[in-house]
Amino acid sequence: MTQSTVVIACDTFAPDHNGTATFAKNLACGLQLQGFEVHVIAPATSRLYGTFRESHDGVPLVVHRLKSYRLPFQPTQRFVSPAGLTKRISGLVQAINPQVIHVQSHINVGFHAAKAALANKVRLVATNHVDAESLVENVLLIPEFLKRFISDQLIKSASSVFRSADTVIAPTLRSAQLLKSVIADVEVSSISGGVDVSKYIQLPGGSQTRKTITYLGRLDREKHVYVLLEALAKLPKEYRLELLGSGSQESELSKLANELGVSIRVDFHDDLDDDQVIERLGNSSVFVMPSTQELQSMATLEAMAAGLPIVAADSMALPNLVENGVNGFLFKPDSPIDLAEKLQAIFSLTADEYSRFVKSSRMKAAEHDLSKTVENYIRVYEGKPLLKSSISGDPEYAPEPTVTERIGNLVRKSSKSLERGANGVLERLDGARGSVIETFNDVRFTIERRGKRVSKKLSSSLRKALERIRRDD
Repeated sequence: MTQSTVVIACDTFAPDHNGTATFAKNLACGLQLQGFEVHVIAPATSRLYGTFRESHDGVPLVVHRLKSYRLPFQPTQRFVSPAGLTKRISGLVQAINPQVIHVQSHINVGFHAAKAALANKVRLVATNHVDAESLVENVLLIPEFLKRFISDQLIKSASSVFRSADTVIAPTLRSAQLLKSVIADVEVSSISGGVDVSKYIQLPGGSQTRKTITYLGRLDREKHVYVLLEALAKLPKEYRLELLGSGSQESELSKLANELGVSIRVDFHDDLDDDQVIERLGNSSVFVMPSTQELQSMATLEAMAAGLPIVAADSMALPNLVENGVNGFLFKPDSPIDLAEKLQAIFSLTADEYSRFVKSSRMKAAEHDLSKTVENYIRVYEGKPLLKSSISGDPEYAPEPTVTERIGNLVRKSSKSLERGANGVLERLDGARGSVIETFNDVRFTIERRGKRVSKKLSSSLRKALERIRRDD
């Protein structure tokens, strides 16, 4: 399929930090480097929306950013209005004229992109990264009868998308079986989400002497990070914990750390770029994934590629990545006592045993190398059978901020949100395949402190650019 055009449609994309966004970015970059023309349709991550050429991992991609709104109670997630969305995406599809549309979920953008694929008779590939029932149960704080209703609606949308797709993919055999149990008459194949192991080659691997425990991911209810904090409280005081990520429970987890008396041993890092995340993983001793609902866990794959022993909940697809006594340990889900024991076991390994865990993690990560994932998806796009998998095992409170501090924090967060949407943007394009109409050399927002005041300065060029971009589609 030389020089073919692929549209990747998703509800979350870089610079968002989550498994689906990371997968979509990695796949888009991998395909672009293989000679494909890749277009990404995704929500805007700030007030900047329209068609842009963006740089991701040094690869220029055409990204069509849809106007979006921040979800209440979910500060890291944004939502695109479904009103007229099929028509809008269909217009993009007609302008792009792709051979394949690849949706990353059956929710909202993915759902409407699937409808656009059918309307325009374009080959549809669907990858499922979402357990809809768990999403509703853990993310939405609503009465049970409403959860059941929304869950039923999501299953209906899943049935509509996946039954209409030419090929349905899940990241693991376990997640494929789970999807088939919900939609019985759908054939589902499994392709690992993959990890670019070349990014981690320069890292020395984990080190016991650092006594640093690391978690990477969203700080939301379904990730069960509170179990990790409770386990830390049972470990000797020389052990530290780094939480890499942000989410709706960040303030609650900070309060819990205070209550448990471990706040001085916990570092929250909620605004790291990819290179900083890799650096933090390289300075760790062990990685923990306490979530009980991972369909694969891209974060765990990244930690394995960094050469870290893994301690993970014995649930869902995590046993596919972690082999007891080989590259880490599985612990009883939601048991801080068992988690603390498994972490202590990692730090009690001899130097040679620990080194074997490091090597085993890297070897297992290599089985999921991104190049294999990209190659398999190219075969899917061409309608060819998948390559045979070689993957084994396919299982005291902090003081309240003052009014001045609250205003300052609000300004900084707003500015960071806008900067996330602006930084990395190279050009704004006229239409889906149009000419360059604006180039951004240095799009960013500057925060300056002046005593107790925090002021936000916008360059005149950026202000003018924003005014031109703030328009209805």
